[in-house]
Amino acid sequence: MPEIKITHERDLGRIAPKDSSVYKGTPLTSLTAYSLYWLHHWQLRRTIEAVAVLNWRLFPNEFSLVGFPHFPDALRTNRSLLQGQPKYRNLLTGAATKGFSLNDRGIGVALELITKFGPPTTSEGEVGGAIVQSDRTSRKRSLDPKGEVRRARESRLFEKWKLGVMSERDLIHVHSLLGIFEHTPTKVRRQRIKDLESNARDLDDAELVKFLADIRRHYPAVLEADADNKRG
Repeated sequence: MPEIKITHERDLGRIAPKDSSVYKGTPLTSLTAYSLYWLHHWQLRRTIEAVAVLNWRLFPNEFSLVGFPHFPDALRTNRSLLQGQPKYRNLLTGAATKGFSLNDRGIGVALELITKFGPPTTSEGEVGGAIVQSDRTSRKRSLDPKGEVRRARESRLFEKWKLGVMSERDLIHVHSLLGIFEHTPTKVRRQRIKDLESNARDLDDAELVKFLADIRRHYPAVLEADADNKRG
């Protein structure tokens, strides 16, 4: 199946609803974790608005306005985000002013639901994408260096780098490039970029090596878990 090309929040309107019998009885906080995972995967900003729309598109029986099924219930999503905080379900962190991110527990919940629900799809049969390996354990160097290099070259951050328009606001794209979340340990973060650098050198991809060097220079804090969490 072809993969969904999600490059902007407006593309979320293409997402097809899941069968309600599959998610019936699942806690709303867990459904929200599933949505947050895919917003991260698609390199979209994880605002209340984006989460509310994706929740509604995926799980309309739980996240549409009562009596108005064609509109998302942002208040219900907001409650789920609040209940997912460390003080309660401990699945995510963040705030309306800076967006939301899953923690290790939330990533685990999302991955369990992906196994159960599958990835998001569109009515045309496109799928959301491959599951990113959980960062609860360190990832070994890829056995598919060509695939890793290809994915890096297809990333939004690489495109912006080639255009010379990378900025401080692109931290979210660095996270997606490396397959990390805000609570990924420093050791794992450093290993991810080392693996990608090794793959690029093995394939004699000098341009990608230069790109990764620029990532290290422009975003040093992203390789330090403590510094990244302070920024978020």
